[in-house]
Amino acid sequence: MADSKPVITVPDAEPPAELVIEDLELGTGDEPVQGLGVTVHYVGVAWSTGQEFDSSWDRNDPLQFGFGVGQVIQGWDEG
Repeated sequence: MADSKPVITVPDAEPPAELVIEDLELGTGDEPVQGLGVTVHYVGVAWSTGQEFDSSWDRNDPLQFGFGVGQVIQGWDEG
């Protein structure tokens, strides 16, 4: 997991119609396995405004969930 909160910049373009998967920073741990737990920090930013609406970093409280089992938004399970 990264050591500091990332800065998110929304492109000046229409949002993509399909999920885009892109590694921004490669980790050193194992790949996640469907059904097993993962722990992640996240920053939520609205595409329409570029404004942050949520951040686990601000609470210093990473999210834990079962990977690939529908406990979080679809993009997190697929991405």
